[in-house]
Amino acid sequence: MGRASGLGPRLFVFSMTGIIISGIITVMFLTKSINLDNFYNVGALYDIADTNYMIQGDNWNYDYESGLIVAHAKNASCVYSVNHSRKNWGYLYLDIRNLSEDTPAKMDFLGTDSELLYTIDFELQNGGNLLQLQESNVYYFRFSVQNPVSFAINGIQFQERAQDFAWNQAPAVFAVALVCCFPIMFLVLFLIYRRVGRGARSKRERWIEVLQRCYAWPLERCSALLYGFSEREKSLFRRIIFLISFLILYFSYRRGWKGDILSQRRMILALGICFLCIAVLSWEGSNRLINWRNPLVYAWFAISIFCIVSDFVVVKHVRNIGIFMLCAMGPFYMAQSSMKKPERLIRDLLASLRWFYWAVCFVCLIFRPLTPGIRYNGIYGNPNLFAGFLVAVHIAFLTCLDENLGKERLKKRVLLENVLGLVTIWGFLQLTESLTSIATWFMEWVVFLWKQFPNEKNRIYYQNLRRVLVLSLISIALVSTLGKWGISNVSNVIDTYLAIEDEQQLMASGISSPLSLKVEAAEDVGLSERFIQKITSGEWYSLFTGRTLIWKTYIRNWNLFGHTGNLESLDGVWAHAHNAVLQMINNYGIFIVIPYLILLYYSVKYGIIAVLHKNRTQLNLVFVLSSVSYVVLGLAEDMATPYSYINWLVFYITLGGMFHQQSGKTET
Repeated sequence: MGRASGLGPRLFVFSMTGIIISGIITVMFLTKSINLDNFYNVGALYDIADTNYMIQGDNWNYDYESGLIVAHAKNASCVYSVNHSRKNWGYLYLDIRNLSEDTPAKMDFLGTDSELLYTIDFELQNGGNLLQLQESNVYYFRFSVQNPVSFAINGIQFQERAQDFAWNQAPAVFAVALVCCFPIMFLVLFLIYRRVGRGARSKRERWIEVLQRCYAWPLERCSALLYGFSEREKSLFRRIIFLISFLILYFSYRRGWKGDILSQRRMILALGICFLCIAVLSWEGSNRLINWRNPLVYAWFAISIFCIVSDFVVVKHVRNIGIFMLCAMGPFYMAQSSMKKPERLIRDLLASLRWFYWAVCFVCLIFRPLTPGIRYNGIYGNPNLFAGFLVAVHIAFLTCLDENLGKERLKKRVLLENVLGLVTIWGFLQLTESLTSIATWFMEWVVFLWKQFPNEKNRIYYQNLRRVLVLSLISIALVSTLGKWGISNVSNVIDTYLAIEDEQQLMASGISSPLSLKVEAAEDVGLSERFIQKITSGEWYSLFTGRTLIWKTYIRNWNLFGHTGNLESLDGVWAHAHNAVLQMINNYGIFIVIPYLILLYYSVKYGIIAVLHKNRTQLNLVFVLSSVSYVVLGLAEDMATPYSYINWLVFYITLGGMFHQQSGKTET
């Protein structure tokens, strides 16, 4: 096995550390406050969502073509609601653009029963308008203009206290901080290396050897209890345990186990026991252990330590992920690396995913009918979550198809199961109308097709491919007719409809999140129409369905050790970050972004290497598929919150299959 040059990862870590420290110094200098709990220390902020600017008022209309608000008469007004849990604010900031002329205006601030609390008169001007508020709990406010005018609202924001600096000062301050930061970091590293550099490498090697022995000792003794079990029996047990793990994750979300400390501890313990059992079943006691020089391994280990430190400093709603990774996933990775044929473990994982998917299909057919005008939720109360689950299962079917296309004796049952699974997944995805998951599904197909072209094809391959195409056409016809009829009618015919808790209320009110549940005006818009609406809207808010507002909220709240849980954003709704990197920073602090980005980069890189390497391992496609799926889906969804998503678990399971790779070298 070749030896890696650590210059790339080390340079990235050094550069990112300097950039982050310089950014923190810049924000603290501008705000004139040393604050590690919230770098952007101007107090709490709350943005009125862009969609609220479009509501109609008294002689107050929104022109969708020009994007302007038009006041047709004197004293035109519109009432806006304050949905944030905080009601007592210090300032109201209006960012006005394209104002036809300056005009007298006023703000009436209203209480919980729409009673008038107080009024502020001011001159509405183009640009920023800052109003100082009185100490009262504001639930609504009425925005009135005295003269007929037209203007665009670029932003309405409540602030705890006024911002007394301009962001145009930031580039100069950041440049100075960066110039000063890097020499200091070089000096510190030089002094550390000079003091402890000699012999540090050997000590580190001994430390890693001790850690591996701590993992190997209990695995060696527990695996002795399984003497006499055949590989087939061990494989069956692994599949059952993987299936139990998926069920634990699913019910932890559905039953709210993460919300109760005692239930969360039991859930994490049960999940940890499952992976320790899989590790014992897989341990073969060979000398082929984890390559700790692999940057992927270092990144995983660093993330685990960051999580433990963050949990110690800031109590989390979802905790103990670092301990789970080191104490449960560590032995799992050790056992996976010890296997002479580690593809057996991956094959068991994929088989369990397929089992779980067919059970989900049965539940959807019998208990979860399709409701017209509502995006399909499947086994979840949110269509985006169900769509994310589908793209995780899609990896299992694509990998199995790739493995079987070249087989001379391909069982018809296996071929039919693969094709039917792929077609039904696409059918469900269309019903969810989740554009992010569909983009991920598309990328998975791109990776699958890319992997097919370098292969040398034979007659058997093309014969099996023709069978796949014929079965695909038949399956598409069945799923689009009989399948769609069944998902819409079977449950109603036999009266077995099962509503997920509070689902009916959420579907009726749409209060859960405009990101996921409701379709406009309860009409059957459809996937293609929804996609066209987003592309042709020309608005970032519409394109990302409000995610930009959430991202802005999470970026404002970056800090050193992370937050207790999710933040209040999107017009007062507590929501996750809808981005894996932002979610990790929110949960565990700004510096965790360094090992996390290294983890994402090398997972994709080593997944591609596993496919391209001349001595290809079996089921190598699953590595790049799981990594690409996790990264693409994580751009607009939360894939980072632990114990929440099957995608999260699949990614970290397959990660262990790449731990023996290093710098383009694949050990087989």
